[in-house]
Order: sequence, then structure tokens, then C-alpha cells
Amino acid sequence: MKNIFILLTLFISSSIFCSQAQSYTIYPTPQKVVEGENSIELSSLINVICESSIGDVSRNRMEEVLEKAGYTITYADEASQTATNLYLGVSGSDGAAAQYASEHSLPLTVFDAGSNKFDPYLLQINSNSPHGDIVVLGNSEGSEYYAFATLEQIFEQAGGNSIRQITFEDYSHTQYRGIVEGFYGHPYSVENRLSLFEFCKRFKLNVFVYGPKSDPYHLGNWRDNYPTSLTEQQRFFGMITQDDLRTITQAAKACHVNFIWAAHPGLQNGINFNYKDQMDQGIDALMTKFEHLYNLGVRGFGVFIDDMNYTPSGSMQAYLADETQKRLRERFVTDDPDDEIAPLFFVPTAYALNYGGSYTLNDLKSVDSEVVIAFTGYDCFSNIRASAINDMAGRVGRNPVMWWNNPVNDDHDERIYMREMTTHWTIENSGAINTLNGLILNPMSQAQASKVALFGAADYSWNPNTFDVHQNWEDVFARMARPGDSQTAEALKCFARFSDALVEDDEMIALYDGFKSHFGGSTFPAEAAQLRTELGNLNQACNYIETLKDNEYRDYRLIYEDLRCWNAKLKTLSAIALTALDILENDGSMSRAEGWEKYLSLQQLYNGMSNDSTYLISALEGYGTSTYEVHYEVTPGDSYLRPFVEYLVGKAGNNVPGTWPEKDTIQIISNLESWEGVNLTTESTSFELSGLDALTLDPNEYIGIYFGNLEKIDVAATELTPGIEVEVSVNGKQWSAVQLPVSEQTVAYIRLKNTGDESLTVGSDRLSGSCLFTPVSTTPTVSTNIPQYEYYDLDRVIDGNPDSFFWSSEAQAEGQYIMLTYPNSQPQYEITVTFTANDQPSGTVAIEISDDNTQWTPIAEFTAEQLDDTYSFTCNANGESARYVRFVIRSYSGGYWLQVAEFKSEMAAKETQTADQDGKQIATLSDRDLTTSYRPTAAGYIEHRFIENLNIETIEIFHNTTFDNRYELPTIYVNNGTEWIETGQLSSLCTIIDTHEMELVTAIKIEWNEENIPTLYEILPCGTPYVEKPGTATAIEQPASAGTRLYTRDNRLHVESDATITSLTLYDLSGRIVARFAPQASTFETMLDTTMPRVLIARVSDGNQNISTYKIIW
Repeated sequence: MKNIFILLTLFISSSIFCSQAQSYTIYPTPQKVVEGENSIELSSLINVICESSIGDVSRNRMEEVLEKAGYTITYADEASQTATNLYLGVSGSDGAAAQYASEHSLPLTVFDAGSNKFDPYLLQINSNSPHGDIVVLGNSEGSEYYAFATLEQIFEQAGGNSIRQITFEDYSHTQYRGIVEGFYGHPYSVENRLSLFEFCKRFKLNVFVYGPKSDPYHLGNWRDNYPTSLTEQQRFFGMITQDDLRTITQAAKACHVNFIWAAHPGLQNGINFNYKDQMDQGIDALMTKFEHLYNLGVRGFGVFIDDMNYTPSGSMQAYLADETQKRLRERFVTDDPDDEIAPLFFVPTAYALNYGGSYTLNDLKSVDSEVVIAFTGYDCFSNIRASAINDMAGRVGRNPVMWWNNPVNDDHDERIYMREMTTHWTIENSGAINTLNGLILNPMSQAQASKVALFGAADYSWNPNTFDVHQNWEDVFARMARPGDSQTAEALKCFARFSDALVEDDEMIALYDGFKSHFGGSTFPAEAAQLRTELGNLNQACNYIETLKDNEYRDYRLIYEDLRCWNAKLKTLSAIALTALDILENDGSMSRAEGWEKYLSLQQLYNGMSNDSTYLISALEGYGTSTYEVHYEVTPGDSYLRPFVEYLVGKAGNNVPGTWPEKDTIQIISNLESWEGVNLTTESTSFELSGLDALTLDPNEYIGIYFGNLEKIDVAATELTPGIEVEVSVNGKQWSAVQLPVSEQTVAYIRLKNTGDESLTVGSDRLSGSCLFTPVSTTPTVSTNIPQYEYYDLDRVIDGNPDSFFWSSEAQAEGQYIMLTYPNSQPQYEITVTFTANDQPSGTVAIEISDDNTQWTPIAEFTAEQLDDTYSFTCNANGESARYVRFVIRSYSGGYWLQVAEFKSEMAAKETQTADQDGKQIATLSDRDLTTSYRPTAAGYIEHRFIENLNIETIEIFHNTTFDNRYELPTIYVNNGTEWIETGQLSSLCTIIDTHEMELVTAIKIEWNEENIPTLYEILPCGTPYVEKPGTATAIEQPASAGTRLYTRDNRLHVESDATITSLTLYDLSGRIVARFAPQASTFETMLDTTMPRVLIARVSDGNQNISTYKIIW
């Protein structure tokens, strides 16, 4: 006896008292932990001394924990000196474990009676024998079971057989801790329920209430027996069989979870609450159904009468609960404690205190005291509030169970809630609420994702005084993953950080805001580096989660299926953001072709988010026998990440990598070295070139205007010096003389040129005119489905005044539109919508046209980031005929209203550079806007005229088409001013045609068959600025002397002459000097540098004053 006392004294004196063990992190947090300074090495064989009163459930759990940790088990009646002993028993019994506790003075106050003290257990690991003793004690109701959840976590964290000496005196603050499957939507699969039972087992949750609103045998056909077989369609809609129920009840029992099957007799095929005899008939039907379920293994029953369209009297609700409980007690009598029937679980009609019928709750005081009564708090969706729980306890005469509608998402199926448990609904009071009898969470229809909140609920309901929601969330993912699997834990945690539709990390929000405020400065925003890291981690996490789809571990496969749609969306959002950041930062380092491919990749991902079924979650609406399937687009990161992605996409839409030329604007053209004093002034439709009277033009010199577009012009008559001609051109290289005045002439250029042999003054001070287009005079009516704020009426959008505006009176929403309706169908060209500086679109807006107000053709999509300096967006319908033009909101974020200043569509036959085989004008291929495109509907071709003031050396064709290689690709032809020359096929996303050997390039034609119809975005001519120089060699002349000979060989130029060669000048086709030599010999040789054009003009002069001109192709 003395030795025992010494050992115990040493153990106590060397112990550390704390509320949570330092060596092990146990969840839920234990009430009291005493940790010793020393460890004990357990033997690989565990000698188990188990009292006879321990049931199979606890015994099996003990075996599971030991065997999973790698130990082998032997049962014995006495302690071993060669192996670790495990004593398992009931406190206060006469068994070996209880006797051991008494002999060694183990602390047993945990088993003393007290309020808010449920499921107590004692777990001690000590060195009282050579290989240590493990002592587990529970109460007469099987609470020893919970000790093994603690022991299991110790073994997982120990990493070997060396275990700290430690004592847990632990109990739960609440009696009922667990889950109510009470949501609308897809019920859980059997696999998910089994997974949840095992999660309950690990974290001391003890109740699972079954009541999915979509199970017709719970609600609707609640009187009927469950079927024995089902079709796949029935399973999809959440139905289960009798065998399924047998599997479920057996698994719940094995996990020490009280499975409560609840009927809902208050909605479809409901009980008549008006008369007692009718009530009795309903209760008879309930008991018949309960008998059926009892035979399938159910040992707990409930009755829900929530969400009814009226509130029965309080007395009738009380009668239903009271009478049902009495009949359960009478009908199901047993001496087997494992076979006992749980008290009735009851949910009244007025299950929230702020409901109008909540006065009926007072009648429930008369209900049998064993009945468990649940409510949702002050409201349907509520915080945990002590005052509400105290109020409910007073009304119903017992401490209630709180049915916490958290993290349930049946009101927003598109959302997933995996952040901290109190993110959306919080716990208002710190510490314990003594009137709270239980906490059961109504989770999401995503069972695995709901484990985040369930882990928090397990911790809070067990020990609310030490609950730390932040640390709980940090630790949950390692518990959702398999022990030691940090990769899965970190991936799930990363996913959860970004998954919420409403809440995101403050650090990420600061990065988004900081990037936006710094973008456009002299350096790329510093926030980009951290954004790449964070979003890169998210993208990697999403890719990893995808690999769980076929994992051998069941719960990992279930996790993937739960997260699938949200994970795909976050993967896409992060990929878009990373690509866009790359595009924006590397604007100048990529070629246009490479940048276009990146941009298309980004656009494909971005545009797919609104129409890709990958992001659509299936949900069930309705209840009981009246459910139906709908689909919702999931919305992870919808408040911060997605708007930031849309911001980046908007910026990238105007910043495709590569040097992208701006659209040409009206400008002066001349081959003069200087034209000081000459001014070009323009207004909306007029132009004037002034200051010409002081200008002298030598022969072949000119000055004029390049309009930057094809324009129909009128030019006024003016007095010009004879020899000064007015010439016009559409390409700046082929000119036609015209007489002033000019009327309705389609041109891109006009110039004054000295065509004489001597220097001349212009003779007039100015050349002026106007740009014309033929307007279609018609006024639309305007309509909308957006409510109006005060006097800001809709007609303001067509009043022509950008300072007036229409103002909505509610937040933007998907499907809101403003529509222009014309008297009849008209060709539509430029469509412009102008907003104000405030309340611009918060998401994506589409411009669409229609002939019948039913079938709509999309023209363009845009966001607020793509508005110009006047807050306008302009696109072109390319003359498509339509009576209706609208803009419609496709996506939105936040609660912003909308202000629209102007909305108009130009119905004018404006000349464009491009036309199809039918002569239809196409504006999108030369607008320098990669958000607009042209896609024909049948075989055909387009001809595109080049007006640009360039020496065209290459033509870049930007398209976005996946061609069918079984058929011929679109053919490309280039016009050299006289004929069409086939130059290749449209293939790569940026197809480049080399034209540097052509003296003149005037147009390009792309022709396609019906199997490979292209989607074209832009045709971009590339080259150097064109200036027609006086005396430039622009033609091939025959040698003036047959004595001069010129040839090339091996990249060398050889020149021979009968006379001395005095000069050799090489020009490119634009007349620019490439090289100049003064040989002063009859023969000359030079290397042709690889940087020189492949086509050259050579001019040779000799000592006899002969000049010879040659065209060289080398």
C-alpha cells in the first residue's frame, strides 16, 4: 500500500495542470487535463481487462482504436507485468477498472452529478506498471465510449509507442450534440451518412436526426413503408430502401450515434389538427410507421411539424407530442440498454421565437418531460443567443435543443460555407449557456463540406467555455484529412479560404484593392507578386482536389464530389487571374501572336463561367412528393475574387501583350520636310486644312489629309494655282484627280499635289469640307424591367442629353435590361450605351439585337472596366437587321443600383474597310478592338481593303476558330493592285502573311467553306510609315546602257560595267535608301546583309552619265 502511495504522489507532484494538453491537441477541447512531465513506452501488446458491463459498441471502439494504432490485443482478468494494461469499466461498479481507480485514488469527481454535465469519462495513462497502464472509466450509460476518441487522437499525434503520462477528466456541457438532416434539396447519400457517423464518432457527436424534406417517405408518403428497391432516378431524388435504413441504423449504432428518424405529418397528406379523434388517427399512423422503422433498426423517433402554411393550436401540438411519447414508451419495452428507445424529438410549428404563432410554444410545458423540443432560435436563421434560449426554456418547461440553421445552404444552393463556423451566424455570448440542452446543426446538402462547421459545433457544444472558433477552423482540415496527410489538409484549407460567396480574407481584399489603386502607374503594382503566390496556391489546391475524384479513400472521393462545382470555378477564376496578371505585366515582351493566344485562353475560361455546366450545381426544390430539379451557377469568391478577376479581364481586354497600334486618327500627310504654319482642325463632321497660302510645293510634292477611316466627304470649291491638283485615294498609294467641289466622295485620303515641272504656291489658304454618312431618321421607344427611382424616368436614355439619366431603385440583378424598339426592322451599326460616373454595371453586360423580341443575337459583352472616358461602351452590329436592341445584365456583384445616361443605335450605312460576298459592311475587323468579332453563318468570303498609311510588309489575321482538319482551311488571297494572289491558309490563331516582296498591297480576301467557318477578330497590316518621295524609283527601268550587268550569287551582289561605276544605291520598295556605295571601278561586289529586304531596287550610275535601274530578288 505504501508503494502505491509513493507512486501516486510522484505522479501528481510531477504533473502539469491545464485545460488543454500541451503535448496533444484534443478535439473537442477537454474540460480538464493533467499532464505529467514523463512519458511511458507502451508495449506492442495491450493486455485488456474489460468489465462485463461494457457493451459491444464500446468494446469494438476500443479494439478499433488500438488496432489502428498498430497494437495487438489480448483479453485477461488480471494485470500483466510484461505488457501495457488497459482497464475498461464503469465508475462505481465492482469491476476491475473501478477497483483499480479506487486503489490508485484516481480522480472520480467527473462522475459526480451536476447540471450541464453529460457523458463523463476518465482517461489516464500512467506508469503504475512496468509498461504503463491505460485506465478508461465511463458511466452506466456508456460514456466510456468517448474516451476512445481522445485516445485515438493521442495515438495519431504520438507517432510511436511513447506516450505522455496524462489524465483527462472530461464531460460534455450539452446532452445532444450532432446533426439534423432537415434541409430542402438533395438528401445525403447512404455513403455520406456513414461518413458523417464516423466523423461523429471521432469528435464525440452523439445524435443524427433524419428529416430531409425531399424524402417522400419522411414528408408526403410518411404513412407508407419504405420500398425494397429503387430506380436510379428515385435514388437521385434522395429516396432510400429498407436495406439502406438497415445499413444506416447499424452504422449509427456502431458509432454510438443515436439515429432519430423523424416523420413530417404536417404538410402533404397531413394530420388533421382540428379534432382529437382525427389527431389520434394520425398518431396511429405514426406508430404504424414507427413499427416498420423499428424492425429496420431505428431506435429513435421524431415528429416535425415545421414550415406548415398555418399554425395549429398549441394544445393540439402539445397533444401530438405528449401522446406520441406515451405510446412509444408503452409500445417499445426492453431490458436491453442497447435496445432502448430514445425520447421523442419534437419540432413545433412556431420553431422561432419571432414567428407570429410563437405564443403556442407555452402550451408545450404540459408535454411529457422526456420529450426533446427543438427550435431555431429567435428567427429561422439565428445567432446562438442566451436570451432566446432562456426564453424558449421558460416557454416549453425544459431546456431546449437548438436546431441551428448553420451552415445550411438550401436558401442559396449556389453557395458553399466552409469558413469559420460563426462567419455568417455567430455566438453572441461568450462562455456556456446553461439552458442549452443540445446543439444540432442543419448542414449543407454537401455533407463533407459541412464537416467544417460540425467540427466547430462538436467543440462548442462539448466545452463552450474554452471554445476558440479561429483555432478550431485552423485545425479542422487536418481532421477532415487522413492523419498525417498535410497535402490534402492544406488544399482543403486553401479552397475554404476562397470558397465563400460573401466573405474573404481581409489580406486578399487589401491585395485586390491595392493592385487596382496602383495599376496604371509608372511600375507594375507591387501587390502582383503576393497575388500570384496566393492565387497560384489556390490554383494548385484546386488541381489537387480534382485528383481526389478517384482516390481509394471513400471520404476523399465524397469530398471531391461535394466541392466539384465550386472547385472548378475557383480553379478557373485563379487561372484567369494568373493569366491576366501575366498579360498585363508582360505587355511589351510578348509578340502579338503569343499575346493573342494567351488572351484567347483567358477569354475562353472567362466566358465559359456563365455557360459551362461544370459550374452548375444540381438542387431539388419543393418537398415530399413534389420535388423537381433545378441548376444554379455556383458563386465562390463572388464578392471580391470574381470582381477582381473581372477587373483584370477588363484591363487585359485592352492590353493584349505585344505592341498593339492604336486606331488611326485624322492627320496631315505630306512628303515635305516641314509644313510649319499648316493646321488641321476638325469638329464632329467637318475638317479644314488651313495655312496653305504661305506654302510652296516643288514638283511631285504634296500635302493632304488621312482621315483614318473611309469617309464620304464633301469638299468646297477653292481657287488653286494651275498645276496644283486635288487627288483622292482609298489606300494612299493609288490616287485619282478630282475637280472641286467634291460631293459624296468615298475616300480615306485627300491631298493637294504639284503635278507640274516647277515650284508652285498652293493659291488658297485652306481646304475644307465635311464627312457625311446617310442617317436613318427613326426614333425608338424604350422599355425596361428595372424599377425607376423617383423622377429619373426611362426616357432620359434617349433624350440625347448625357447629363440626364435613368436611375434604378433597386440593386442590379441578372436579367435586368433596357430595350430600344424601332417601328420596323432596320440595319444596326454602332450601338452605344453611356453610364454616369456613379452606379455603373457591377458585373457583365451584354448587347443583343433581335427581330422578334424572342431570339436574340449577342453583339458584345463588357464590364465597367471597358468603359471609355465618357463612361460609354460602343460596339458594332455590322448592319445586322433588327427591330429590337437591348443591353441586359448577365452577372452582378454587391447591391449597386444603376444609372444610364444614353442608349442609342446608329442606323447609318457607314463605309467600312470590309465587306462580305453580298456587299454587307463589316466594321469589326479594323476597329482595333479585340472584344468584337465577325462570324458568318455559311460558306463565303470577305474582302478587306487596306487604307493604312503604311508600307505593308506583313498582314496579321487574328481569329478564334477550332478548324476541322478533315476539310480545307480558309484560303487567303492578297491583291497587289491588279490581281488576287493566293498566299496561304488561315490556320494559327494569329496567321501572318508575308507581303514584303509585293510592290503594292491593296486588299486581302479570306474565303471559307461551310465546314470551316472562321470567327475573325482583326486584320492588322504591319509595316513602316509610307511617304511618297519626289523622284523615288517606283518602277523598273531598262538599263540605259547595255554595258552594265548586275547579278546576285551566294548572298553577294555583283555589278560590272564597260564604264566606271560612279555610284550604286539600293532602295527598298518604299523608296527608302538601304545602302549607298561609290565604287569608282568597272566592277564591284558587296555582301547583301540578311537584315536587308528580300526585294531591292538598285540604281547604277556610270562615268558616261548612264543610269540603270534593276529589281533584285535574292
